[in-house]
Amino acid sequence: MTAVKILVVIEDDPDVRFLIETIFSMDDRFSVAGPAASAEVALEMARTTELGIIVLDHGLAGALTGMEAAPRLKEVAPNAKIILFTTHAELRQVAADEPAIDAFLLKTDSAKLLALAQELTGMGVRPA
Repeated sequence: MTAVKILVVIEDDPDVRFLIETIFSMDDRFSVAGPAASAEVALEMARTTELGIIVLDHGLAGALTGMEAAPRLKEVAPNAKIILFTTHAELRQVAADEPAIDAFLLKTDSAKLLALAQELTGMGVRPA
């Protein structure tokens, strides 16, 4: 069995957070470490938990945006894969130019989130 990847969801909207957690619940190889409404909370979690995947919104509660938080998260969790999951399509190129961000996905494409995380972590799609 493939090792379980710890997931942290950095999203301040509880409905979107629930959607993300529901999507990842379809693959038992992912375990949710807990939600974080702000990057600051996520940074604290990353210091104590070995994260496999980080789903990061751009507009967050707290002082940091997702784009500002990504390099700091990568610094404390260098092996984690970061997906910028946002409604801000204009950030696509900025995210592509940020080495800390491993993937960019619009919230309107949420159906692709699990497969993207599986690909980034080398898990592949879960066999049926």
